Amino acid sequence: MKLLIHFLKGLLLLSLLPIPLSIPGGYLPTTEARKFQAEKMAYYYTIMDLPFSEDLLKKVIEYERIRYPDVVLLQAQLETGFYTSDIFNNGKNCFGMKFPKYRPTVSIGTYSGHAQYLHWMDSVIDYKIWQDWYLSKGWNIDNKSDKSFYMVFLDCIKYAEDPLYIPKLVRLSTLSAKDYS
Repeated sequence: MKLLIHFLKGLLLLSLLPIPLSIPGGYLPTTEARKFQAEKMAYYYTIMDLPFSEDLLKKVIEYERIRYPDVVLLQAQLETGFYTSDIFNNGKNCFGMKFPKYRPTVSIGTYSGHAQYLHWMDSVIDYKIWQDWYLSKGWNIDNKSDKSFYMVFLDCIKYAEDPLYIPKLVRLSTLSAKDYS
């Protein structure tokens, strides 16, 4: 199964490479968007078998163009207990997300009541889908300069069951990883 996934991702990667494609009357121009997609897919393919690191997570968050990346990274740290939780290690879930009832997802099922993914990268992709879904429902979360605005949004939609979730994110944002316990 894993070999099939690698093969399919390789085919997808080849289809996105910034190689001029022959079309009737000439070549399809290589656009910046197409170059970006090719670079992103090549990166994803190269890290697929690497062990998780926060630097890899940051880069995937950047490639997915997730809004409020600093807050989202704090969420990953908090939700996974700095990447040590069972849901992260076995469910490949960086954000403690539940399996959605209404929106699209790349989750493959559930693990311990949370969405389960084939690879931790998929949970980042799903987080982007989640953000885009809320945007499509009229939530305006595009004020990228104010991370407290995003935390208020997370609180309004009850992202977490923990009533102290936002204060914990705020506290985590002021502490280094080794000081937080």
